[in-house]
Amino acid sequence: MQNFEMLNNVAHADMKIKLDRAPELGDDVMFCMTYPFEFRLVLSHYPILVYRDKENNITFPVALFGFEEGENLFLTPSGWNARYIPIMVQRQPFSIGFQQIQGSTEQQQVITFNPSHPRVSKDEGEAVFNNQGGYTPYLEKVVKMLESIDTGQQQNKLLIDALDKYDLLEESTIAITLKDGTSYELVGFSTIADDKFEALSAEALKDLNEQKLLLPITMMMASMSNLGNLVDIRNENLS
Repeated sequence: MQNFEMLNNVAHADMKIKLDRAPELGDDVMFCMTYPFEFRLVLSHYPILVYRDKENNITFPVALFGFEEGENLFLTPSGWNARYIPIMVQRQPFSIGFQQIQGSTEQQQVITFNPSHPRVSKDEGEAVFNNQGGYTPYLEKVVKMLESIDTGQQQNKLLIDALDKYDLLEESTIAITLKDGTSYELVGFSTIADDKFEALSAEALKDLNEQKLLLPITMMMASMSNLGNLVDIRNENLS
């Protein structure tokens, strides 16, 4: 289990973050959570599926990077080979935490980080604080990402609630066959059912549009064409 610490400019004054993209820095992931606000950018490279985490009883959209645990087909010896990296990967090792406000029952948001993450260093990488203890441009960028993620969590809930309401998700086993005959089956993911989407009533379409969900849903559907791109990358790696 990850243990997060609250970031502060005294205890972590000399902390740096390695920004290279490599398996040993935690980028060897098969997929990550994504959010409607970034779907347009995610769509340019990755299939957007829905994943049901039965252990934690949560459902969320994900950007797919590979076909098996620990595989990221976009990682190369020179880095991450894509114009856009999803925000949940970019923000590592930082996250949003909560701190009790002294003398109050309310909590305030704070920046936390995982001190054992391989990106955390004292010797190399991008500085988190400047010499005066203020935020560096890098940390300011991280703060904006974390704010976007907080908003994105609300967007994801609206999206999944709507997909469930209109029964648009179908859990399917996605079968992949490579040129060497190797087969993979992606289990636990759901996609948008084209026939159910096409059968939506005018009232349902109006409801989705008013919630600003119609466009994200169509982008999810369009993103499935990227599945073939992942197969092509995997086949190229076999050569």
